This record gives sequence, structure tokens and C-alpha cells, in this order.
Amino acid sequence: MTREHKTASGEFRPVKAAAYWDVLEPVVRSAVAATARVTDRDPRGLYPIATAFALWAWQSKGLELDARRMFRRSVVEEFVHRGMSSYSRGSRATYRSTLLAIVAAVTPPQDQPFPVPRSEPTPPYRSAEVAALRSWASSQGSPERRRDAWVLLGLGFGAGLATRELLALRTDDVEVREDEVRVMVWEGRPRLVPVLPAWDKPIRDVIGEGGVDRWVFRPGRQGVRSAQVTDFLHRGHTTELDVRPARMRTTWMLAHLKTGTPPQELLRIAGLENLAALDRITRFLPPRAPVPPRR
Repeated sequence: MTREHKTASGEFRPVKAAAYWDVLEPVVRSAVAATARVTDRDPRGLYPIATAFALWAWQSKGLELDARRMFRRSVVEEFVHRGMSSYSRGSRATYRSTLLAIVAAVTPPQDQPFPVPRSEPTPPYRSAEVAALRSWASSQGSPERRRDAWVLLGLGFGAGLATRELLALRTDDVEVREDEVRVMVWEGRPRLVPVLPAWDKPIRDVIGEGGVDRWVFRPGRQGVRSAQVTDFLHRGHTTELDVRPARMRTTWMLAHLKTGTPPQELLRIAGLENLAALDRITRFLPPRAPVPPRR
């Protein structure tokens, strides 16, 4: 990870991350200071671990250099799983324990932002609208745009991923089996999501291309920004269609409810915490046909 040395004044300076220390230092120092203040831990033991994590989160995840955005449990779990694959189990456990202590100090539960519920849930797509989106994906002007349009639909309608989740998905996070495709989501609430079979072909095609680990949607981009889906839509031919991952996600949840997926299982794969989130979209379910009277 990062080796370090002390300057003449006794200040911490990393060796491996020395070229980036000017930009990393403010976020690392603030995180270490907050943790030392809350836990009474020696800052000397926090600096190397916090620096290694911040460097990875900034370079590999494309996160902003902001302690509250970086030091989150889901990012720590991904770092230990993917960023420390060559390290021993003991080292990973040590880093994880220390980083979770930093998370608790930097972003305590009571300070974590909670989304303000909307007055109305995001509506699902009607069958005709889904068909129009399929035609839209097939009519894109280049093979690359067609590929990315289908991937966008596949991850939205097939796995119910929110915008940030689908942008952060990499090919190493996808598991392709003969009878099933599953994607590992690290953003938000980490979870393994099975892709609906009707939408798994674009994902299978991407993995079938092989190559090194890369973004599933729009490979080659630098980092993750929420506007990257909008940028993709605006750079293509203009369309009057409402292409929104949020509506795809609602449509995906309704598909599971219609086919009888147990509510608790749907909560798990959707990354939701309580049934109230599902209650908001049950209004979109078709009414049940009345039971005919016995004769």
C-alpha cells in the first residue's frame, strides 16, 4: 500500500503516494484528526491506512476528495475486497477495522444524509414505452452507442440499478452463469442482484468481449459522475423518450412484485431497508380480477 516517512518536523508524508500528497493531505488529515479525537487512537497508526484508502478511492473509484463522501462503509468493503486482493487476510482485517473506525468518526450514523421522500413515487414505464426504448437502443448511430444503450436498459430494467450504481459497475463485478447473470453492487448498500433473464443478453455480450476489468457502461471514461448518463443521452440523436434509470428501477420492482418475488427478498436485492418503499409503488400494480361467484 503506502510506505511513509517522517519529515524533519515529524509530520507524516507517504512515499508511494508522495506525488499526490498535496491533494490527498487535506482529506487524510481531517479524517485522521476526527478519528483520533473520537477514539484516542494514535494518529501515526491511522495515517498510512487512511492514505492508502484515500488514494484508491480517488484514483480507482473516481470519488471526490471529500472525507464524508470517501469514508463510507460500502467504499471500505469494496476497497478491502478489490483494492487489497494481494494482501494477507490478517492485513485486510486490520485495514478494514481501522477504516471502519474512521468511518464511524467521520460519518457517524446520525450525520449521514437521508433522502427526502418525494410526494409521488417515480412512475414505471408502460409496455409500449418499453418497446419504444428497445427500438431506441437498436437505432443508435454506432456499434458503441448501441452497446451502451442496451447496457443501460439491461442494468435498469434487468437489475433495477440506480444511476450511481450502474455507473460504478465494472466487468469484474459481473458473474455470468449458464442459467443466470448476477451483478455485485458496491455503491449504497452492497448486494448481489440477479438480472432478469429477459434483459441479461446485453450484459452477457459485454462480458463475452473479455479483456481487462473496465466499466460495464461506457468503458473508457474517467471515474464516476452522476451526469454521465445524461451526457450519453445528449450526445446521441435527440429523442423525446423519457430515458431514466429511476423509472427503469420502478418498472423492475413491479416486475418482481407481479411474478411473486417475496417482499423481503425484493428489499434485499433492491438495497432497500423497509416495506414502506415498496408500498409506495404498489399503486401501480394492476387491480386483481374479482373472483366469479359460485354457481
